[in-house]
Amino acid sequence: MSDMESKGHRQRLRERFARGDKGAHTEEAILELLLTYAIPQKDLRPLAEQLLKEYGSLTDLLEAPIEKLTQSDGIKEGSAVLLKLVDWIRRQHAVERSVKEPPKPVVQATLFEPVPEKTGKPADIIKAPQGRRVIQRRGTGMFGKAMLKEAIDILPGLPDTESLTEIRAFVRNNLHFSAEQTRERYANYIVRRMFPDGYADSALRSFAKAFPTTQELRDVCFYRFLQTEPLEVQIIEDLILPHLGAGRLSREIIRNHLTEKFPEARSIVDSAKAIVDALTAANIAKADRSKITFAFRDIPVLSFAFVLHSEFPEPGMYEIRKLEENRMIRAMLWNPERLLHTLYELRNRGLVSKISEIDNVRQFTTRHTLASLVSQLCQEESTKTKGQAK
Repeated sequence: MSDMESKGHRQRLRERFARGDKGAHTEEAILELLLTYAIPQKDLRPLAEQLLKEYGSLTDLLEAPIEKLTQSDGIKEGSAVLLKLVDWIRRQHAVERSVKEPPKPVVQATLFEPVPEKTGKPADIIKAPQGRRVIQRRGTGMFGKAMLKEAIDILPGLPDTESLTEIRAFVRNNLHFSAEQTRERYANYIVRRMFPDGYADSALRSFAKAFPTTQELRDVCFYRFLQTEPLEVQIIEDLILPHLGAGRLSREIIRNHLTEKFPEARSIVDSAKAIVDALTAANIAKADRSKITFAFRDIPVLSFAFVLHSEFPEPGMYEIRKLEENRMIRAMLWNPERLLHTLYELRNRGLVSKISEIDNVRQFTTRHTLASLVSQLCQEESTKTKGQAK
């Protein structure tokens, strides 16, 4: 393509995007347009096609570490920096935050309603890039159904899409309940809890496909549940962790705790049951009609890696103390005495770059985003499976 043709093509790319023409917002067209700002005088469509084929999607490309990007043919440091800049803006600043206002009071009698986005505030649904809706969860209200077991069973079969509409339809059609309205409501619960950022991220979908019916998947799903149901975290902190020595807790204690916290709520029994159901679905506790039993657990390396890179999402250096004090990691009931050992295991497997324990300096350095981590884990699992099949 001559210089004149290249300039004309690039101008047409920009004009088509600005007009919103059909086909101008495909991943290939967007990537080609983006690359024009870093690579001069070159037909970039073949490069865009090659990169999408190599990384699988535009999202996975943007989330790839910069050192991996520069190893791709046609991508030099300037182009890699531009891609990571777009990724940083996308994740850190693209969400349009509305003007903060004092939260409206919630009527205690309606705290049982497990649809947190219905708070009466337009700010609960915020516009995000690429047409996504990011649903902002607020409050620490009660919930009446866990639906975690169903989520764990359904996730490995999800379609390959980020669209929550398509994911929700798939979940609804695969729930075992007979009433359409019930399936619709429960599908909403599952999708909102498993994909709290408002789109079906490839990290969880890929992890679920690679590790179905495993404790690792149960851990990861429970972690997502904790992210969206802070009441579960509070129950673990207020009741379960203090009773670890005894190893058991009466269900009545949970109900009494909820009654004190929500004195006007009408569905204490249902909410207490849902809290226990989430723990048992994740195989974190066992339960009978009167009590639950639990203990600190061994730490599966793969689910620990997933949670670690969710809580520390940017590749970089972090204090080990922040890992040891992390609320979400404590709520997983992983044995705290094994955290450092498991962190070293991640380093030995090349999933964490470095661990330093010199005098008072205790730090670890990550090299992956969550998406790139899961991509590597899935590749390793695929290679392992193929080797066992031979």
